[in-house]
Amino acid sequence: MRRKQLFAIILAGALAAGSAPAAVFAAESDMAVMSEEGVGNAASEEAGSEDGSSDAEAPVTDGADAADAATDTPAADNTTTDETPAADNTGAAETPAAEETPADTTPAEEAQTQEQTGETNAVAEQAAEEEDTQAEEDTGIVIADADGNPVKGEDGKVVYYKTLQEAVEAVAVYDEAANPDATTIQISKPIVFDSTVEISGRKVNIQSTAADVTITRKTEGEPFKGAMFSVKGANSQLQFFADGSDSAALTVSGKFSDDEGEEAEGAIVEVSDSAVFGLNPGVTLKENSRSSGGSAINSKDATVVLVGGSVTGNFGDMGAVYSNKDISIEGDASVAGNDGDKNIALDSDAKLVVTKELTGKSSFSHKGENAGLAVIKAGEGVTKDVLAAAVKNISYENAAKYELSAASDGLSYSLKEIKKEDPDKPVTTDYKLSYTSNSKKWINHTTVQAKCSVTGDCEWTYFFVDAKADNASITSTYAGLKKSLKFTSVKANTEFTVKAEGVPETDSKLVVLTRKNSSDTKPKAVAINLSTSSMKKSRPAEEKKDNNNKDTQKARTHKVTEGTVEGLENPIKFFPKRYISFTAIGAGTQDSAPYVSGDERWVPSYWTFSTADNAKKHTSWSVGAPKGLQIKGQGSKSYTVYVYCTKEVYNGKTWEPTDVTGYYTTSFTAVEYTDEEAAEWAKQNGTDGTGDNDGTGGDGSGEGGDGGTDAELTATAAASAKDAGSKSKSAVSTADESPIGTMSVLAALSLLAGGYVVVRKRKKEEI
Repeated sequence: MRRKQLFAIILAGALAAGSAPAAVFAAESDMAVMSEEGVGNAASEEAGSEDGSSDAEAPVTDGADAADAATDTPAADNTTTDETPAADNTGAAETPAAEETPADTTPAEEAQTQEQTGETNAVAEQAAEEEDTQAEEDTGIVIADADGNPVKGEDGKVVYYKTLQEAVEAVAVYDEAANPDATTIQISKPIVFDSTVEISGRKVNIQSTAADVTITRKTEGEPFKGAMFSVKGANSQLQFFADGSDSAALTVSGKFSDDEGEEAEGAIVEVSDSAVFGLNPGVTLKENSRSSGGSAINSKDATVVLVGGSVTGNFGDMGAVYSNKDISIEGDASVAGNDGDKNIALDSDAKLVVTKELTGKSSFSHKGENAGLAVIKAGEGVTKDVLAAAVKNISYENAAKYELSAASDGLSYSLKEIKKEDPDKPVTTDYKLSYTSNSKKWINHTTVQAKCSVTGDCEWTYFFVDAKADNASITSTYAGLKKSLKFTSVKANTEFTVKAEGVPETDSKLVVLTRKNSSDTKPKAVAINLSTSSMKKSRPAEEKKDNNNKDTQKARTHKVTEGTVEGLENPIKFFPKRYISFTAIGAGTQDSAPYVSGDERWVPSYWTFSTADNAKKHTSWSVGAPKGLQIKGQGSKSYTVYVYCTKEVYNGKTWEPTDVTGYYTTSFTAVEYTDEEAAEWAKQNGTDGTGDNDGTGGDGSGEGGDGGTDAELTATAAASAKDAGSKSKSAVSTADESPIGTMSVLAALSLLAGGYVVVRKRKKEEI
């Protein structure tokens, strides 16, 4: 009977534990920290998940020592009653303590007590063993076999690695005969680096098998600033992959601080000494700041292969990608949108080698630029037509001085210097310069803005003269300032904006001057009077000193990419007629007063699903699919949103819009749903949820394009209040959709059943 009672207790506890949501267990478990970039003790991450996987997929951190210490703690000795586990204390208030046992206890009763204690200890040991087993399970880092399946140990269980470096070291060293191929390490959870992952003498592929997998730097305490990956030496190789599904993606970010002045000490990937690095579709390298070398990829005497993926949002004087050897490029590989349009920097004899059709857009420069330098060539099997099409997606960054010129066979391109007109030959002035009426306005007390246009290619500059200056005085002033003036090129039939700084305190004119080139002997000029009564009256007041700070507050500047979006953080089930509202927060729009002259902010104007010229501009801040987006069989699908903003500058009195626009991006994930879920949502929200296709909502083939089909995503101004942001009852905030109420009742009944057995047992013993 005792064994049946014990079984009832175990069953009650198991039912109670199984009924609680995974999030409860995660909250109650102690989170151990992990080392480096990798994943340490899985129990500390996912104590409540049946398979050891994480609900929140929190980044793995370092603390494996604590987990190991727990594993190494000896189990309680079950041979004596002096070390009875805490589990035996259940109901202690109802059962007399051991010292209160009558002195005439019989040997049979003592043996029974020891037997019960041993059974209880066995239960505790079993539970501890199960917990330890779970702790050794899913860390998100595995080695895959040739078929792409995780490698298993002798016990038939998948082998998980605590850190990415540990997995790399488990890869067999390259051997031409025995081990010539690369080994794939699969990752499915975010990883945080606190040291460099070093790869030498091994060929490694790192593959994301889940959506939004990230590799980032440690930011807490002393941030990690070194190279994130180091690939060095012959027969050393690293490639980044996503597994090819629509949802899988890998992002490697070098960001460790919000302070733009802080620089990393190494690139995202350092590759050298005949090693190889490859970037593939679905992978993004971003947000690393470094001026002493390539910020994202720094290659010295090594090979870089760009098959796909994106390198964007990095900062550095030597470009996002630096190499002194050839770089191969094909597919949707894109190196663009990095700071200052410094994207690919080639050195020595390095060239861009087009190996297949190229759809991604990139720009590059060459340290040794000169006329006739070969910079692009066709790879093996690439025709001149394929190369010509690829070159349309590649631009040279010093386009004012050089252009790309095809060789006679069309299989290579070199730099061709853009010839200036003969300086000894008079330049004709066959163009017109015009001032745009009523376009002048103050930006601040010492800065004014005006618009002009030209009908021919030329370059422009500006300077100030006294309000009473005539044409002769303007010409004389230009002659004296000519060598110090900065000119900006402008194309024919273009309107351009002149932002003129340093306006004198005295009455003055703004002179906008244009010329064909430096040898132009007949430049054109327009004089814009800044001393009219209306301009004097509207001129912002001079900036005053802050008496509290004893100095003038510095103007706050922002990058458009600092903008954020709220309301699209969680996966979304796009039921028919369901629209999700979101909020775009432009960079600087949340700065608080007082404002000072020169403060900047980016105000969101509209959003799109694409950067194409014909992309539909949405001004209502909500998204949905009229007939649903079911994504049959895909599980999930990610979409990118481009938020376009207008730059505004504070002039000392008001915020003034400028002609400068830019965009930042965010993404959201649409997830699959069932017809039953759609019907239930429709019932709760007062819609039949059917549309014209019975609520199936298409197959998710739309690309969030500009409202073309009902299966695609689009915007609407009629978003439900229930769907506004991530706080919506109908918005997906967790993958756990268990009937919590029912499960909680079941848990309570289970506990009551277990308690009844315990009380009954004790009453029997008292008898």
